[in-house]
Amino acid sequence: MNRLLVSLFLAAPLIPVSTTGMAQQQFDGRWTVTTIPEKGGCRRKHHYAVVVENGVARNASGQTRANVTGGLEPSGRVQVGLQRRGAQVDVTGNLAGQSGSGHWTIAGRIDCSGRWTAAKWR
Repeated sequence: MNRLLVSLFLAAPLIPVSTTGMAQQQFDGRWTVTTIPEKGGCRRKHHYAVVVENGVARNASGQTRANVTGGLEPSGRVQVGLQRRGAQVDVTGNLAGQSGSGHWTIAGRIDCSGRWTAAKWR
């Protein structure tokens, strides 16, 4: 169960929309994303390293294959949907300056939800 959460969420945080412009470049750099479960079958908090380059985000430890929609908007709004291994993950929130926060839900093989926070490395 925790492996599914990790593999799904690694692909989700900060994945960009197809438009990358100067506005998104303000988010370039290394980020730490922390997921905190609040309801359902997910029990542990997880930390993820994410790199944003030219407004395009990737998991710092590798890529996860998933069907992804949405992403990081130039305004900093995060709205991502992703499907993998029979589960649907929805991530929403906002980035502003050096931090961000929002909510996530997982439905499918497991059901759980919680919040996430992000901090840019200086």
